[in-house]
Amino acid sequence: MVFAFLSFRLQGQTMRVKRLSLGWMSLEEGAAQAGHAFGTGRREAGGRAAPGQCKAQEWWLERASRPAQLLLSVCDSPRGDAGDEPPVEVLDNLFTYTQEGDRRDVHWIRHRRLRLSPLRMASQDEQTVRRSTGSDERAEEETTWNFETRSGHAVRAPAACASGPASPEREVPYFLEARVDPAFLEGGWKQAGLGTKDGGCHLAGGVVTLGANAYKGPGDASLEAVLLQDDTLLLEVRDDVWTGPSDTWLNDDHVEVWLSPQPPLTISSCGKPTAAQKPVQWGIRLSDGRVFPGFGPPKQTLQVESAWAPDRRARLLKVKLPPDFEGITAVYSDSDTGKKQEKMIATSRVKFGRPETLNPLSPTSPDDARCAVKDGQLSLVPAPELQLPPGQAVLPPEP
Repeated sequence: MVFAFLSFRLQGQTMRVKRLSLGWMSLEEGAAQAGHAFGTGRREAGGRAAPGQCKAQEWWLERASRPAQLLLSVCDSPRGDAGDEPPVEVLDNLFTYTQEGDRRDVHWIRHRRLRLSPLRMASQDEQTVRRSTGSDERAEEETTWNFETRSGHAVRAPAACASGPASPEREVPYFLEARVDPAFLEGGWKQAGLGTKDGGCHLAGGVVTLGANAYKGPGDASLEAVLLQDDTLLLEVRDDVWTGPSDTWLNDDHVEVWLSPQPPLTISSCGKPTAAQKPVQWGIRLSDGRVFPGFGPPKQTLQVESAWAPDRRARLLKVKLPPDFEGITAVYSDSDTGKKQEKMIATSRVKFGRPETLNPLSPTSPDDARCAVKDGQLSLVPAPELQLPPGQAVLPPEP
């Protein structure tokens, strides 16, 4: 049985989302077929679901370029109730699929969104609520990721510690990882900044960790960062007053780079980090690009090249990083007087020596994010339209 869900026009062409109802199917058979067309041969005519069976459905997008494009096949209603609302919403060129369930004491809900034209992943997010046994306490956590802007964040709930106070809630942005043409890293990076326009290929340093009362906004100082080709950190720093070099690098304008050997989201905030979790830190003075070892101390140094941005208002740094890190944070220390650290702008709310406060790396493959120079700045290249084999769903159910 076919149900028309919604018809709409985009860019001069008519599209229609349809739901194909295929009757009942066992959960085991549905799991084996997840993400593929069930086909009409599996239809069971009418009647009620037998024990262990659920609804089988396919969602299709009809359009001129492809008369029928499979979006999703699901086996989502264990109760098999005919009046159950489908876990799908179509609105503003987005197809949203929602899943919800329980794992022991954790309730979770996941939203995944497709852009219908052009057909590609748009975003996904997941919220979890953990209930404490024998109490009303709830621990809520969240992860979000936007495939189009290559940005997102994770929220980790406060945790009770065996000794000392409970660890606070943590919210950390994912660090943008991307791919560029080799020619850009050979010298093209000196001709294009990371910029502030929409579509820019960077993570902004949006957290003021020191001198919040003195900080006047991006016109005072700003930091943008992106990780390219797995091991090359590109930074753009803007400032209204440049200072250094002096006898004390900490008092000069400088960038701090933190790396952690383990994923920050897997590290507890309780107690001291273990030797295997311990982060390392370097300082890079902007006036001359000199590298100074910091917390750790690190066993390796950084390879740094620096240049003025084309507008002569920003410093660009290309930093070759050591291998095998799972967390990273960049910090700009702005000293207008050259006498002390006055303001610090960071990509995460980093705390000295605490690896769990660093930015986690992108939750999706950096091969899926490409950047190129456009209008004088490094910009994200829109993902191509998804092309899948016939009968394979764009959004197969996830466990």
